[in-house]
Amino acid sequence: MMRIRPFLLALAAAALFGAATPFSKSLLADLSPFQLSGLLYLGAAAGVLPIALRGRGLLRPWAMDTRTRRLLLGAVIFGGIVGPVLMLFGLRMAAAASVALWLNLEAVATALLGVWVFRDHLGRNGWIGAAGILLASVLLSWGQGAAGWQAGLLVAGACVCWGLDNHMTALIDGIT
Repeated sequence: MMRIRPFLLALAAAALFGAATPFSKSLLADLSPFQLSGLLYLGAAAGVLPIALRGRGLLRPWAMDTRTRRLLLGAVIFGGIVGPVLMLFGLRMAAAASVALWLNLEAVATALLGVWVFRDHLGRNGWIGAAGILLASVLLSWGQGAAGWQAGLLVAGACVCWGLDNHMTALIDGIT
């Protein structure tokens, strides 16, 4: 019998992810991208901490080897600081719907970084999918003028940061 709970959790996660961009756009009326980024990650930490404490415990940076500490630091800087701030600056300049669609560039950034930096293999269908997402993102920016292009580039920069974060966390023992 199919277990329904994992399906419902995945559905809830997707709904919350989809709602985050328009909700963040409304908060940017009163907060700077730096303030909102900090609040978003503070909220995420508050949600994850009880689960982490109940599980096998937290990773302790002082007990990690140097390579793992560097990967974790890179993931925190790119995925937890630079990426969100770039995305929020882009969101400040463009419609929430456009930014939500541009966030699909994270898949492209992760795949291309995997090929070019981490020597992963990307098959023909992967290249076609990446090209389709990239083309759709360019077409989305096309009619929005200079502000649309600037916002799109900021969000693309955020997606590159999250692509780096994805690869760095994949290389950390005990996380994946």
